[in-house]
Amino acid sequence: MPARHKLIAWDFDGVLNANVEDGIFRWMTTFEADLGLPIQSLASYLFSGRFQKAMVGEADLHELVGDWAETEGVRHRAGEVVDYWFDKDHVPDHATLDIVRRARAAGITNVIATNNEVYRADWIEEAGFGEQMHTVFAAGRMKLAKPDLAYFAHIEDVMDVRGKDVILVDDMEENVAAARAHGWDAFHFTPGCHDALVKAIGL
Repeated sequence: MPARHKLIAWDFDGVLNANVEDGIFRWMTTFEADLGLPIQSLASYLFSGRFQKAMVGEADLHELVGDWAETEGVRHRAGEVVDYWFDKDHVPDHATLDIVRRARAAGITNVIATNNEVYRADWIEEAGFGEQMHTVFAAGRMKLAKPDLAYFAHIEDVMDVRGKDVILVDDMEENVAAARAHGWDAFHFTPGCHDALVKAIGL
């Protein structure tokens, strides 16, 4: 029986990587205790529009963290902050990755489709997630982010697939809705949904 989809576009954080708990990234919950630096200050500085610019390649994450660290009088620790962030958030979801392997064995092409900026996109590949994938589509490289419909169109053009031949697996409802509006299949990923995901993919 032929596969239901030609391509699966996997979101990263919260899907392939189980680093989100109750909507909060794991690194943020331990940052202050581990590094002795104020997480609320960093979060307020980064996530008030600055990180969103880095996400689509309009700002540099390392420069932003460096600017924040300078305001805190700890500029020499800027690199440590980024390294901590990326390393602490390395939490592979082995059940999801097993589904990726099964999909590959069934002849389905798999890609990562993530709203990460360029440094974390590189880290995703270096951390081994890219080994399971045909390629990694990242907002910082594309200068586009989900749920912009142009994001999905870009993947279609690069991969030469269209519409229901593609399924997005994402933990953000707005991205799932956007993918469906663009004509893709989409699956809203939630904790413990692996059996339902297998069924949706048709494995």
